[in-house]
Amino acid sequence: MIRDEYARFMQTLAVDGVSEGVRKVANLVHDHLDVIQPLGTQQGQRVKRVIQLAQANWLALATGIAVQAVEVAENVVPIVRLKNLSVGPFRGFAREEVFDLDSPLVLIYGPNGTGKSSFCEALEYGLLGNVAEAESKRFRRQEDYLTNAHVGRFTPPVIEGVDAQGTVKPLVANEAQYRFCFVEKNRIDSFSRIAAHAPARQTELIASLFGLDEFNEFVRGFSGEMDGRYIDLIGAKRQQLQEKRLALAGHKQTIETNQAALVDLTAEEIALATQYKPEIAFADFVTELGTDTAPGEIVTLETELQQVTPLQSGVTLQALIDVEHSIGAAYEGLSTKLAELAQASEAVSFKQLYTAVTVLSEASADHCPACKTPLNQVANNPFELAARELEKLEHLSQLEQERDGFNDALGEAIKAVAQILSVATEQIDGAANPNPLRAYRVAKDSGLSWAWWQSLQAAGGDATAWQELQAQVQVLELRDLGIAQIIAAREPTQARLNLLRDYARQALVLQTRRISLEKGILDATTAIQTFDEENQGLINEVEAEQAVIAINQKIAASYAVFVGRLTAYKESLPSQLVADIGDGVVALYNAFNRYDEEHDLLAALKLPLAPGQRIEIAFRNDPNRNFDALHVLSEGHIRCIGLAILLAKNLKEKCPILIFDDPVNAIDDEHRASIRLALFKDDYFIGKQIILACHGNEFFKDTHQLVGLKAAKESESYIFRAQKDEKHIQVSSLARPVNYVLAAGELAANGEFRDALMSARRALEGICTKVWTHYLKHGGGAISVTQRAPGAPIDLRVLADKLACEIRKATFVIKNRDVILASLQSILGPNGQHPHWVYLNKGTHEEEDRDEFDQVVVAEIVHSLVQLDEALS
Repeated sequence: MIRDEYARFMQTLAVDGVSEGVRKVANLVHDHLDVIQPLGTQQGQRVKRVIQLAQANWLALATGIAVQAVEVAENVVPIVRLKNLSVGPFRGFAREEVFDLDSPLVLIYGPNGTGKSSFCEALEYGLLGNVAEAESKRFRRQEDYLTNAHVGRFTPPVIEGVDAQGTVKPLVANEAQYRFCFVEKNRIDSFSRIAAHAPARQTELIASLFGLDEFNEFVRGFSGEMDGRYIDLIGAKRQQLQEKRLALAGHKQTIETNQAALVDLTAEEIALATQYKPEIAFADFVTELGTDTAPGEIVTLETELQQVTPLQSGVTLQALIDVEHSIGAAYEGLSTKLAELAQASEAVSFKQLYTAVTVLSEASADHCPACKTPLNQVANNPFELAARELEKLEHLSQLEQERDGFNDALGEAIKAVAQILSVATEQIDGAANPNPLRAYRVAKDSGLSWAWWQSLQAAGGDATAWQELQAQVQVLELRDLGIAQIIAAREPTQARLNLLRDYARQALVLQTRRISLEKGILDATTAIQTFDEENQGLINEVEAEQAVIAINQKIAASYAVFVGRLTAYKESLPSQLVADIGDGVVALYNAFNRYDEEHDLLAALKLPLAPGQRIEIAFRNDPNRNFDALHVLSEGHIRCIGLAILLAKNLKEKCPILIFDDPVNAIDDEHRASIRLALFKDDYFIGKQIILACHGNEFFKDTHQLVGLKAAKESESYIFRAQKDEKHIQVSSLARPVNYVLAAGELAANGEFRDALMSARRALEGICTKVWTHYLKHGGGAISVTQRAPGAPIDLRVLADKLACEIRKATFVIKNRDVILASLQSILGPNGQHPHWVYLNKGTHEEEDRDEFDQVVVAEIVHSLVQLDEALS
């Protein structure tokens, strides 16, 4: 279906104004339809595949529309009916079955699952060349769907037809010629649910009614355009070269920028050199400062300043004298405080006693700590007495603190003397003349004491150690003065060196900047000079790429136009399919609803031909007012509209055949009788072969009664039975006619009189309804019939008598009136005891040991029924 409809779309491209590129894309899609159709828009699957195929074959693709759509062959004599069908292996048919279809009416009956759909699909494949269900179930190959699973083989069905001259000929599949021969329940079901969809999809559902939903889905699977995500429209190499050329522009800018920076840098160099010495060049300035190959002033000054300068001792005679005075003052103060404390030694003992009592106050809070006498019994509370006495002895604490202070000051002063002595012995010492003061050095401060100090004062030779220390401190002090003069003399040299080093640092910064700028200019100049040489390969690739990009741009542009035209074609299909069938749809719809009230029948119907439109209807009682059909009609009536559209299209296209797959499922109970009348009794389908498959036994039986004896006799009927042991569709012809009149005649001829009478009574029940309809059709009015009880069926005898009476009294012309009356009178007789009527009752109800039926009477009853049936057909 997709391939055939796509081929019809391609014919719209075979006109002026359609570019060769668009036709190439159309041909590519057609040639690879099986590959492209399963892909969709997700992650650009389909457009990527189209690009891949187009790039590989673009120049070789045909620019003309070589594919011819299957059209109705004008020079071929059309068939008027199908002759036979040979099918199998095919779907449920494991082996070949041959069906005789040489009849205006072919009826197929079978419960669900017995193979009726396989039969209809065989007709579909033979007439159309494909099966729509295979596409809807996503089978990429029709053969995979049609192969019989049990034998693993598929043989295409063979159909023969009969043309208007009676010539039998093999039928060649022609989708365009026979596509509207089929009416499928699934499509009507989908159409009946049209109310659940948005208005924009209603035109698509009109197309799906004709089996084009898969084609619509196929069209929607194309992305609207090709963009840079899927195809290179600019040129990756060209873009790469452009980026490199942008870098080349950057090199030129680098040269200009660096040259300008060098001008500014030269000015900075001159300014810096001038600060060092007027009128000196920067290069000479750098040379005088010093280079790696020619040391300059900086190196000279650094060499000069690297001469070792002795360390200063930092000691002075005055500091030594000051320490001596500190020692004397501390010793004198300490001696005084010790003498005062000695005089108050008794008081000191009591202070210690009272302090100890106070400490025991927490341990002996309720008794005396010495005698253990409870405090409430002592004359004086020892803790309170101790507190009072300690307050009186507070001045002793002051004396002790002052003593400790003098003692600490004395120790610090002696320690200072030891430090000065240590410096002197380190500064003035030699292997030949060891310093005599080394004997007075102590390793730790713990060795310092008043005795150590007195040892310095003791006579030992020409002078005391203290005098020797004073002499040595004087020598060190004089030496420090000389060192200070040397240091002072070096400060200008150091300042000069610091200044030159700052010049050198600034010069190095300028030199580094110059090197960087000149290197940038050199590198940029080299890159510009060697660009074409280094990128010659890329330049060649860009030139070669231009042809590819030109093709890619043609592909993308052609694809966008192609998708636009394909989408427009899809959207135009509904209007093409339902053009000029509105009146036929109204007539058929009203026929399907013939028993509805007059105001419920339609005066007009407008089908949606463009997105957003709805099905609009007007009723006969108000033909100028339109209604939304989905808003006012029930689902059953919507189904009637769907069926009417399909049948109207079948009639408009003058299809010789109508193949109806399972109307019992497609039509609700309310409309089945009227639809049977429209198919088999109204004038719409006269001369058209009808092939009808159903799973309803009653529908099958009622159809046989409705078409009448002659049509039922000429029809072909098959029964599909449930499969048992063999995995093959079980098919059989009728064992006896389903039409009651035919069955009665056949049973009577075989001597089965009771069963013949039973069929005869059933036939009369149906014929009475036909007589009533015949009477009304020729101008008769209502007929009053009595019932035995509420809800009881109308008595057949009463109805037959009443019909005969009314037809006899009628003053208007009734076709075949005499034959109808004579036949009814023959069956009814003058009263209910007439043998013919008695036989109809006796043959229906069981009765033992009754008299045998007279075969003459039975034959007369059957003959009368045959005459009635023929007169009413």
